[in-house]
Amino acid sequence: MNGGRLSRATTRRRKRVFRMTTALALLFALVGIIAFAALIDKKQDSALPETDEIATEMVDSETDQSADTETESADTIYIARPYTKVYADDRVAVVYEADLGDRFERLETVSGFVKVQLNERMTGWVTEESVTPDATTLSDDEVIAAWQQVVPNASETVLDWIGKDIETVRAELGSPTVIQRDQVNEYHFYDGFFLMVRDQKVRAVDWDKQAIATPDVQPTSEQTAGVWFEGETVQLKLFPYSGVMRVRLEQK
Repeated sequence: MNGGRLSRATTRRRKRVFRMTTALALLFALVGIIAFAALIDKKQDSALPETDEIATEMVDSETDQSADTETESADTIYIARPYTKVYADDRVAVVYEADLGDRFERLETVSGFVKVQLNERMTGWVTEESVTPDATTLSDDEVIAAWQQVVPNASETVLDWIGKDIETVRAELGSPTVIQRDQVNEYHFYDGFFLMVRDQKVRAVDWDKQAIATPDVQPTSEQTAGVWFEGETVQLKLFPYSGVMRVRLEQK
């Protein structure tokens, strides 16, 4: 009898110990799960601010740099040197060669380079030292008189072509003997002159291999490789080479 009671008491104690052990194990497991979940939440909560901080630092860094090196604008600049190289976005590859007096819209200035709108589709970069925002302006009458001095045989009909769409002008002149293209313009060659076409409009007329002559008007800029006369709506440019010169009458 005593042995049976002892056996039952032992069994009850074992059951109590088992239940307590199981309860403690469940409690510890629950605590562990809660702690693990809190750790995960903490990591997730800390990851977003770090990412935001990095992004903010990057934006702030770019903003600070831009304040020092970049100036946005949408004004007009003139090319101040003959045969100025125009670069692609990498500012290494040359995509075009601009003439003295060429007039472009300035889009922005970054670290010594000016971004310009070359035509409706294309932009390029020139060095800041190769451009000027100002030009001494003559009257159109003075510029046209200077043009007539250097190309005396040219007809004043030319003035009607400049600024018109190329199809209208070709309807009058007929087909050119040849058409050449670069990254910015087309050049339609006729007998004794050629048309410079940009965005489907005649922007200028050129006469090559003209006798060197000096107009009576004071130029806007005079350099060894080019002379530029800035009018109100037209420009005259002279580019001497090998004892002759190329003459360009251009719309602003």
